[in-house]
Formats: sequence, structure tokens, C-alpha cells
Amino acid sequence: MDDLEDYQKRRSAAENRRRQRADRKPASSGSRFKCCLLMLFLFGIITTLVLGGIGYFAFQLVTDKYRRYAESFDLNEINNLEHPCIIYDRNGKEIGRIFDENRSYVTFDQISPHLINAVVAQEDKTFWSHSGFDPMGILRAAKEAVAAHGEINQGASTITQQLARNSYDLERRVKAKGGDKYERKIIEIFLAMRIEETYDKRQIMEFYLNRVYFGRGYYGIRAASLGYFGKEPKDLTVREAASIAALIKNPENYNPVRNPDLNFRWRNDVIDRMQRAGYLSAEDAERVKKLPLELNPKPLRRNTSFLHSIVQNQAISVFQDPARGEEIVKTAGLRIHTTIDKDMQDAAEQALTAQLDNIENREDYQHVRFSDRDNPQSMQHRYVDGAVYAVDNKTGGVLVYVGGRNFERDNFDIIDAGKRPVGTAMLPFLYMSALENGYSPCSRLIDDAMDNRLAGIGGAEGVLGEWGMEVSKGRYLDSVTLRQALQWSKIAASARLAIALSSDPKRCAKPFVTTLQNCGITPPPRNPESTEARPQYYPRTFLGTEPASLREMVLAYTVFPNTGSRPVAPFIITKITDSQGKILWENPRSIKPVLANATQPCTAFRLHSIMRDALLKGASQRVQPFLPDSFNGAVKTGTNYDFADNALFGYNSSLTCGVWIGFLNDHKAIYTEAFSSDTCGPILGAVFKAASGRYPDEPIPMPADTEEVEICTASGQMASNFCFETRMRDGNPVLTRSVYREYFPKGDVTLGSCTVHGDGSPTLVDFLDASDLNNSRVLPVLPVLPKGSALIGEDPYGCNLELNPRYRTEKDIASSGMPEQINFGDTDPSRSDGPKVDTTIKLPAPRPMRSIPVLPLEI
Repeated sequence: MDDLEDYQKRRSAAENRRRQRADRKPASSGSRFKCCLLMLFLFGIITTLVLGGIGYFAFQLVTDKYRRYAESFDLNEINNLEHPCIIYDRNGKEIGRIFDENRSYVTFDQISPHLINAVVAQEDKTFWSHSGFDPMGILRAAKEAVAAHGEINQGASTITQQLARNSYDLERRVKAKGGDKYERKIIEIFLAMRIEETYDKRQIMEFYLNRVYFGRGYYGIRAASLGYFGKEPKDLTVREAASIAALIKNPENYNPVRNPDLNFRWRNDVIDRMQRAGYLSAEDAERVKKLPLELNPKPLRRNTSFLHSIVQNQAISVFQDPARGEEIVKTAGLRIHTTIDKDMQDAAEQALTAQLDNIENREDYQHVRFSDRDNPQSMQHRYVDGAVYAVDNKTGGVLVYVGGRNFERDNFDIIDAGKRPVGTAMLPFLYMSALENGYSPCSRLIDDAMDNRLAGIGGAEGVLGEWGMEVSKGRYLDSVTLRQALQWSKIAASARLAIALSSDPKRCAKPFVTTLQNCGITPPPRNPESTEARPQYYPRTFLGTEPASLREMVLAYTVFPNTGSRPVAPFIITKITDSQGKILWENPRSIKPVLANATQPCTAFRLHSIMRDALLKGASQRVQPFLPDSFNGAVKTGTNYDFADNALFGYNSSLTCGVWIGFLNDHKAIYTEAFSSDTCGPILGAVFKAASGRYPDEPIPMPADTEEVEICTASGQMASNFCFETRMRDGNPVLTRSVYREYFPKGDVTLGSCTVHGDGSPTLVDFLDASDLNNSRVLPVLPVLPKGSALIGEDPYGCNLELNPRYRTEKDIASSGMPEQINFGDTDPSRSDGPKVDTTIKLPAPRPMRSIPVLPLEI
């Protein structure tokens, strides 16, 4: 029974369920779709979470090595730039820089907002908001890469990524590890994210703009701003800022100096970007786009001159390790303080360039010109060149250093490595040797035509020329004093003096080579078999036709204003400091100058007085108009026999300067009769004018061991109280004091007293007419005349013996006279202005002893 009841209940429940299902409405198709979507969504979420987890795990696994590599970089070094070494002159003025990368750091506040906006608009429009990288930019770059079959044509690097790449040289580092550009991009992103976490946006922009390259060797915004527009970064206008911002993508091709049209186009593209970014209004953008570029380059000077090169080399030599020293000098931001005077340096460079251009523009200049850039010979340095060098007399500190005409065309340094003939500029040292060996300024030399076989200058025969007088037609004067010979750079007289010095060991106790060495001049190499007692130094060495160093010659000329001493060596660098001013090295010679004795003070002063006369009324007088009016120094010309080398040396109480002009790779006359007074004079004058008023220029004082002595013009001996001669004035005889003044060592009596006038007793002078006294110092005799030419070879200088007044015919002797362009009357009153010698000599009959009437006395 119970079983039956259970069965009925189950049956009733089943029936009820059937009725319920029958009462339900059938489901629509839309409901089914939503249900499917829901199921798919739930499945997608689950799948995404699963795959995301797997992907994240895989991404972490794959990129972990790049992230760890990016974390290995020290962010404190992000701004470790290569800082240039700055060179200062003696007055603290910047005169140049030494660097691998031309850079000068500025802060964010020192940069124009226009430039900031231009760079952001051009390089990274989301810079102020992203966290180091731009995801959308990466997607765009990826799309472009796919379209270009893997080639990345569109940059996706943010400013921060570029900073990371450039600061740590990621391209080189990743490539060295075998990585490709995609791996480098991943490292960039991780490193950029670290940078963004460490520094704020202003710092990042400051780092970036001080590091980025802007073309033409300009690293950093200040170098570019000065290099292209001649102004500081804070002063850049919109158009200038846009021009610079356009350079970042292609620094060399887009730079406005090389391709102004291309830069103009890309500049306007940057301006459009600035307008779209909201930095400019549409009206302002259109107005600025119409403006021209207007460049005004004033770049930071780098190592592109002889001065900078020598400073760099000497700075490197301070360090024991040359390689390490070069790296420090170029990158550590040192401050090198020098002895150079910037104003004088600039004046010398400008004067040298202008004068060499003037020489090449002469009608009689027949050689390659510097401006002939298309001429292969010009590129081979066949043009006329020059150098200028000046030092401080007391210390040897270099004031001017111009080692050549153009460093970029040819960087051969004439001062540092070159030796050229200095011509007659060598004569003062010949005469120094003579004075040291018993000669005096009153000693007389034969000044007559000389067989060139005795000198061997320019050939082995002919007549030795007279180019030293720096006149077109030099003449012989029969007999001259040492003072006159040096004052007029007499070649034949000097050659005879040189022969006498080199051939008489007893007279020449101090050989010429010793004089040169004492003055710091390296003598030319000679046969090792030669001896100091009689060195085989031929007259051509004494006359300056063999090479000498301009640096050594300038230092040697300081002997004269220093009255016998000279600096041991020249120097340029006084001290080296770091960027904070801490002294790293200091030159001991800048603290305590070291001088070396070269000759006696009296000898140096005697030579100075002669060269002073040469400037006022001698061979150097054409230089005087180029010098300051207050110039109290002296000048010595230096013309070589073939006019291929010109040298000029001048000094005052403070400084000594030397100038050389000639050819480095050829031996040819600069032009016909190219004298050093004309070629080098304007340059020497420019240097001393630049120094005028800033450096003392006092008369050279007479040393304590020297005294001024009266010399009789008749005897060449010390004058007595009776050294008077009868001169005709207005037809009347007048007693005139016949003396001139000369310098001698104190107590020197080697000349003796006058033997012509003696103590006043009657002499031969009393028996000669005044006219005879004026015309001849010595009783004239009839000359022996040659019957034919006495010359061997050519006579290029017009100095044939037959042209000498002493060797003309009897008929011409009476009409002979001194050349008009040479007058020694002011220098040596003993010489007449024009001897008129009769061919027959009438000796007046002796007159009886009588009382001498007292004539008007003129002193």
C-alpha cells in the first residue's frame, strides 16, 4: 500500500513539471546571442588574464637583461660632458679653446623660451607629460617599420631617450655587445624611465640642449647660438630658435651656413609645428616664416691657429703620460693662462695677412698667390709666407706668436720648427764678436769692392754686392768705422771684418761661434774636424745667409735692451688651473725669471747705440714711419743677398719682436729688390703700436761700466783740448771743434790721445790750407789706375771696380763725389761731403815760424 502511494506522488510531481514546461514561452534568438557574448566575454577575460600573465612573465623574462643593463648606468654621470680647455691671455681675455667637442655650458634659465618651445614642437610634443617614452609614437614607428619591411624610418625617441642614448653612447655600447637597433631601443626606454624618475623636466631639457650636436663642430646650444647667430642662447628670437631646432635631425645638411635654403625650409616647418602646438598664433607664424635667416657667426675659437697648437702641445707636455695629458687637456675643462697679449696678437695677425696680400698684389710679384686656391702650387704652399714673434725682455714670456700665414692651409710652424736665413740681421752679433776681441766703434774697415771668391755668397765668382744698405744703388766709401759699417749694414766691410776675425786666432780669442752660443743662437752644423781655435765659418755665416731660428734670434736681440743679458728660454704658459681656479701647475719661470749673461753691458750698449743710429739715419730709417712717435728702441734690418728672405728685428725697453717674410718651399726673390724695411716694416710697426701706452718704452740707460768719450775726427783717437780744425764759413776761416762722441768701457785708454793735434805744437795740419783739410784727411797721392777689368764673372749689383771713384780715369777723379743718397756727414764729421781731389798735388812751401792769429772759436 505504501509503495502505491509513493508511486502516485512521483507520478503527480512529474506531471506538474511537464505542465510547467508546457506553460513556458519559447526563448528568442537575441537572448541566445547575448548569452553567447557574455560567455565569450567571460572567456576572453579569463584568456586575457591568463595570456597576459603568461605574456608579462615572458616579457619580464625577455627584457630582464635589458632592464638590468639599463640599471647599471650611473645617472650621476649623465651630465659628464667633455668640457673644453679655455686659453687666456696675460690680462684674462679668452683667446681660444682646445677641445674635441666645441661646447660651453648654460643653465635652463639662460636659454630662450622660444628655443625650448621649438625643440619640443620639433622633437617631442609630449615631452612635458610622458614618463620617458611615448607609446603612441612607438606604435607609429612600428607601423612604419612593418610597411618598410623592417626598416625604421620614423623616429620614436623622446627627448629623454635621446639624452639617454647620447649621454651613455648606447649605439656603440650595444653594438659592441652584439646587439641590434631594436635591443638598443629597449635599453633606451628603460634608461629614459630611470632618468625621468631621477630628474625633473627642466633638468632633462638643460642636459639635452647642452649635449646635442648642432653641426659645424658646435656641441651644445651656446656654441650653436654663437656660431650661427653671434648671440647668447637667452637672446634667440623665434626664427633663430626654429633654425637651430631644425638642425637636430640632420646637423650637417640642414645647417644654415652650408645649405641656407634647406635650413630656411626646415625652419619654417618647425614654425608650423610650433603653431600647431599652440606656441605661436597663426598670424605670428606666417609673419615669422617670411623673415630671412640673417646669420651673424661669432663662433667660439678652437685650436685652429699656430698659437693654440703650441699652447696645446706645451700643456700636454706638462703631464708625464702624453696620451693621458691629451685627454685631460681636451676634455677636463682646464684653464690655461698664458703670457700672450691678445691685442698685440690680433694686431700682428691682421698686419701679417694684410702685408702679404699687399706683396702679392704688386705688379712685380711673379709667383703663386695665396688666393689662387685652384692652383695646385698654391695648395702646395708655394705662396709667400711670414711669421711674427715677440717676447718680454725681462722674463722671456711670449707676447705674440704667429707661426705662419694660414694654419688651416698649412700648419707648418715657422717659429717652432722652421729655420730661415735672416740676412743682415746677423751682423750685430758679428760686430759683438769684434768688440769682444779688441775692436772699437772707431776702428776703421776697408769698404771697397770685394772678390766674391773670398765670401762665396750666391756664387763662386764676381763682386760681392751691397744689398745691406737697403738702397737700389749702394756705393763703396773707401774706409768706414765699425759704427758706420753696422749703421749702414755694409757688406764688403763686414765680410772683411769676418775674415779678419776667423783667420787670426791670436786676435780672435772669442770665436764668433761662441758669441752666437752665448746669445742663444744655435750655430749651423759644421765639419767636425773644425776647431774652436780656427772654426771653418766662412763669411756667409757671419752675413746671415745660412738658416737661423726666428725664436732664437728674437731671444738673442733681447741682449741689447737688457744691456748684456737675456732670458734663458722663452715660455708661453704661466699656469694651469681646473675649472674652479685651483692651480694644478705653475711655471717656475713666471715666478722667478732666469737670465743668462751673453756679453758685457758696455758691448751691448755700444751696439744698441749703433742700431739706434741706423733707425734714425741709417739702413733702417725707412722703418721709422711705421713705429710709434715715442719709440725709444732700435731696429735692425735683415735682407738676404737674393731677396728671398726678409727679416726685421726691433726692440724697446720692454719687448723684442721679430718678423720674417719669404718662401718655405722655394728659394726665389720675393720681388725685385725686396728690402726688409719695406716688406716687414708695417708688421713690426703694428706690433709696437699695439703695445704703445701699455708697456714702458724708456730710453735704454747707459750701463755703469760705460762712459762717453770725445773722439777726434782727424785721428780717430781720444780728443785733446787742441782738436780743432779750420773750416771756411762765409768765406772766413773758423776754428771748429772736430770731435764726435763714442762709448767706451770706463778707463779704456787703448785708443790713446790724438796724435794729429797733439798738445798744440805745430803739425803738418798748420801747413795745409783749409780747403785741403776739408777735402782729404791724409796727404793725397796719385792713384794707380787699372788698365782693364779686374773682375771675374758677372757684376749683378753694379759694383764694378771701374765704377768706384778711386778707380776712374785721371780726368774723372776731380769730379768724383759721394752718392747723394748716402751722407755720413752727421754721423762722422771727419768725412767731407764730397772730396774734390786734384790730379796734381801742390804742397805749400813751409812757412816761417810765426805767431798763430786767434781765429773765431766755434765749439
